[in-house]
Amino acid sequence: MKFPRIYADDKGVTHIGVLDIPEHEARVGPPPNPVGQMTETQAVSTFAIFSAPAGTEVPPHKAPQPYICIVLAGEGEVETSDGKALRLRAGELIYCDDITGEGHVTRSISDIRLAFINRVQA
Repeated sequence: MKFPRIYADDKGVTHIGVLDIPEHEARVGPPPNPVGQMTETQAVSTFAIFSAPAGTEVPPHKAPQPYICIVLAGEGEVETSDGKALRLRAGELIYCDDITGEGHVTRSISDIRLAFINRVQA
């Protein structure tokens, strides 16, 4: 499974890249147990929903811990310190792993609602 990721390089510059989590065939649900693709499970610590009006801009900040941000409604943008920006719409997600470095800026293009799923650090 591949999806966008924000990370910091060894010089502290943040970038947008791709996180690729291996998948395997798995049966899900009650019989007849349809077969699909699934990643290994990972521990999460907290879950929160955040809403912000259009035009909100959060100045450069690091991820407090690795987390997945899922856009539930609206449209937003993240910009990394290398100047790259990525627009995210409802149904899309990004993995924020820039717990070091220069951080990223977030903006709400429209009224937005986000779900944050914080991953337990190894």
